[in-house]
Amino acid sequence: MSRFAVLGSPISHSKSPIIHAAAYRVLGESWHYDRFEVAKGGLKRFVESDANECSGFSVTMPLKEDAFNFAQETDELSKLTRASNTLVKVDNRWLGYNTDIFGITQAVRSKITTPTTQSLIIGSGSTATSAVVAISKIAPGSKIQIFARNSKARSELIQFASSLGLQGSRCLFLSKGIAQASLTVATLPGSVLDSVSEKLSKRKSLVPGGLLLDVAYHPWPSKFAAYWMANDRPVVSGLEMLIWQAVAQIRIFRNGSPEMPLQNEIAVVEAMRLAASE
Repeated sequence: MSRFAVLGSPISHSKSPIIHAAAYRVLGESWHYDRFEVAKGGLKRFVESDANECSGFSVTMPLKEDAFNFAQETDELSKLTRASNTLVKVDNRWLGYNTDIFGITQAVRSKITTPTTQSLIIGSGSTATSAVVAISKIAPGSKIQIFARNSKARSELIQFASSLGLQGSRCLFLSKGIAQASLTVATLPGSVLDSVSEKLSKRKSLVPGGLLLDVAYHPWPSKFAAYWMANDRPVVSGLEMLIWQAVAQIRIFRNGSPEMPLQNEIAVVEAMRLAASE
């Protein structure tokens, strides 16, 4: 029986085990999927000493850069972002993949109703980097602003966006960026934007410009997402991204490629959504 797991910290809230289990049932696979708390810097030791029976891992915050550095071979998207959220063992070699970009792209495309001319990314970590790549695929050449406290990481992300053909710049005022953006992607952990959301909600004249993808899904809705909902603006939960990036992971685990669809994939995705909603 193949064994897989999700690694990260914090990890107790993760819905990866239940959505993977739902997918495995539809596929008829007797695989086992678990979760393990692994702090930043601990991935290599854990995989090499505590996880000998596992064939692959989903990797979440704060381990995506560690996973990229640990992998002996990586896909092109991992190389582009210098982050991997998937590890799979093949012939005693660990291969790294980035399926977050696919997850973001699928989640956003399902809800976009108007052309994306200007986007806003909140945050500057690994998921924000993947979001920039996703936007370069969804809306090539469009404007993109970055709102982040870490000035060095923010500047690097703006340069990265520009290297992908996007018109990258810094967002000085979050309220203005939200109002102007046709797509906002919040990549910060849940509750980090709570105080900001409370301030924004008091400004009755301020209305978000378009779609929000909040990659955090615990608790849900976040106060940031609730602000969007209160203004009748469309919101995509991080669960939708989680499901689609997991679909690509399971494609890798089963087919050896993130691009080869699963058998009966529509039923697989619906089973994962149902499990995630419970």
